[in-house]
Amino acid sequence: MITDRLLAISKMIIAGQAAADIGSDHARLPIYLVENHLVPRVIATELADGPFLRAREAVINSSCRDLIELRQGDGLQALQKGEAASVVIAGMGGDTIYSILSHDWEKAASFPRFIFQPMSRPYMLRAALAEQGWPILDEMLVTENKRIFVIICSTPGKNPYRLSRLELDIGPIILQARDNDTAKLYLGQWMAKYKAVCQSLSQSNTSENLSLKLDYEQRITALEVIIDAG
Repeated sequence: MITDRLLAISKMIIAGQAAADIGSDHARLPIYLVENHLVPRVIATELADGPFLRAREAVINSSCRDLIELRQGDGLQALQKGEAASVVIAGMGGDTIYSILSHDWEKAASFPRFIFQPMSRPYMLRAALAEQGWPILDEMLVTENKRIFVIICSTPGKNPYRLSRLELDIGPIILQARDNDTAKLYLGQWMAKYKAVCQSLSQSNTSENLSLKLDYEQRITALEVIIDAG
C-alpha cells in the first residue's frame, strides 16, 4: 500500500513519460506508478546490496515487472542523460540530495523535472537550486505518522535567484500558501526551532554566538509577521 507521502510525490510526476526513482526503497513508488498507468516505465535505483535486493524482490512479485528496470548505482550515475522525464529523490537529507545533484549538474539538467523529499536540511537543497537557477515549481506538505514532510518540485534552469532565510528554511511557496492547518503547524514547528536555538545561544556571549542570535531573532520577527497575517 502506498503512503500519503509517496502518493503526493506521484501527483507531481509528468504523466505518460518515463520516470526514475533514486533510492527506491522497496520499489513502492515505481510499482504504484506503473500499476496505475501513470507512466509507461520506471527506472528504480539503489546503491547498497540490501535495499537493491529488497527492491528487486518487490518488483519480481509485482504485476509490472517488465516495466520497471532496476539498476544498482550511486545517484544519477545509474541513469543515462535525459532518459526519464521525472526524477524522484526522496527520503534522504537535503545535504545528500545536494551531493547527488552536484556530482554532475550538467547531467542533472538533462532531466526535465525533479521531485525532492528531503528528510532534513531542506535549506541546503533550496540554496543549491537557487544558485543553479532551478526554479521551484511547487511545494507540498504531507502529514504521515505524526510528522510533516515537505515535497519540492523543481526544473532545471539557468537564471540564479535569491531566497530569504525564511524561504530557504520553510519554502517560498509554503510561505505564500499558509492558509491550511498543516502549513500553520509547520510554521509553528519552525518558530519553535528558532526560539530553541536563540535560547541555546543566549547561554554564551561570544561574538559569534551574539551574531547568530541576532540572525535567529530576525527570523523569529519575520516569521511572527507571516503567522499573524495568516
